[in-house]
Amino acid sequence: MSPPEEAPANPPTKAEINDLKRLAAGIITDQGNRFIKELLRDKKIRIGDTKEDFRANLDGAIESGKLRMDDVKEWLDRVEGWGNQHVYLYNISPALRKVLTGPKVVASIQANPKLRKVWNADRVQVFPDEPTLASVSFDDFVLRLVWQEASPGWTREKDKDREEQRGLDTYWFEAYRKLEHRAVTRFEVHLKKGLAGLFIPGPVEDDEHRRAIEEAKSVVNLLLDFEALEEGQLDLGVVSRNFDQQNLPNNVQPNPSVRTSRSRLTSGDAYVEFASSASGRAFWEENAVLEVRNAVRREQLSHFRGTEGVFLFESNPDEAKARRLLRVQLYAADNRIRFWAQMKAGEVWTILTAISGAQA
Repeated sequence: MSPPEEAPANPPTKAEINDLKRLAAGIITDQGNRFIKELLRDKKIRIGDTKEDFRANLDGAIESGKLRMDDVKEWLDRVEGWGNQHVYLYNISPALRKVLTGPKVVASIQANPKLRKVWNADRVQVFPDEPTLASVSFDDFVLRLVWQEASPGWTREKDKDREEQRGLDTYWFEAYRKLEHRAVTRFEVHLKKGLAGLFIPGPVEDDEHRRAIEEAKSVVNLLLDFEALEEGQLDLGVVSRNFDQQNLPNNVQPNPSVRTSRSRLTSGDAYVEFASSASGRAFWEENAVLEVRNAVRREQLSHFRGTEGVFLFESNPDEAKARRLLRVQLYAADNRIRFWAQMKAGEVWTILTAISGAQA
């Protein structure tokens, strides 16, 4: 018989328990169970075999103090607002590096009340109705700015549909339940990588996307010249073309780590497109198509631009159970990268670093 577990030295208060349960429920609604299960594994908390087991074990961990608010806040920094988003990627020029030193960043922040108010601020758990700057930090050569917003959405509830008779007419009502999603916009500068990224959730067609870009630019301009940053934006027409070429099987690299699902190469008013119609496969897995793609020789590539590319990255390649494909799309028209899967921060930056390596 195992000895009883000791109670934590500082047990959670009722308010902390209730706050954390609400936060966990919101995370599950937005992201599903998969990511919060990873947090429980990290904390060595039993998950269970069914949804009911999972929720009971999660609630038990919160009530006993095994899972605390600080655990979730640190974990959210790694998973919330990463993946399933649009990214604009920039190179950091030598001139910008000169203004992105610790003393100069701190001085700029202290000189501006809006920035000073959220300098090294804790994560806000209540998301406001409008995008609001929640935190600015600069440590380990990484500058981070985070905006938070409650973004409402709707989910279909077929069991609530109903038919109703009004006078001589019959009406059919379809039901949707309102959800409050937690939307996170980020701007990060990674000086050691020489890269900066603006990360925006939500559909690119919405005015909200444009407003998020404008808000980010206005705030970032308080710290550095955003126009100078845009001069170093990656040319995804070149990157998409080169990245496709780098991930074709050859004698040196017979089994590329990244699969090209679609590559569209344009020259003048004409284009050629290579694509797989099967989910999770590269177009070059069909040998005949690979031979046609190889007809575009390396010395000819300078005459082409990649107008659009879809690439499949494999996460956790050494862990069979955790392995999954991460779909990433490059749009040359507006130099925009689209992540189609929820990810962790490390996965996102690993992919962005690989993409940036194809710009030359």
